[in-house]
Amino acid sequence: MAEYQSKYPELGFYVNGERKQFAFGAYKTEEKDEIAVLDVLTDVNRVDKPKAAPRKAAADKK
Repeated sequence: MAEYQSKYPELGFYVNGERKQFAFGAYKTEEKDEIAVLDVLTDVNRVDKPKAAPRKAAADKK
């Protein structure tokens, strides 16, 4: 799930000709088309935390 925050509480944008809108400056989606559009908007920041990559085991001490 991708979560975004906007400078403007009700920012609107279009995806494939369909209007979408932020509510109270927040927007959540799982749609790849919407994520692609939101990632390039200048007034929008992605705020979800990406999944952490698994850590490698600590190297054995000699």
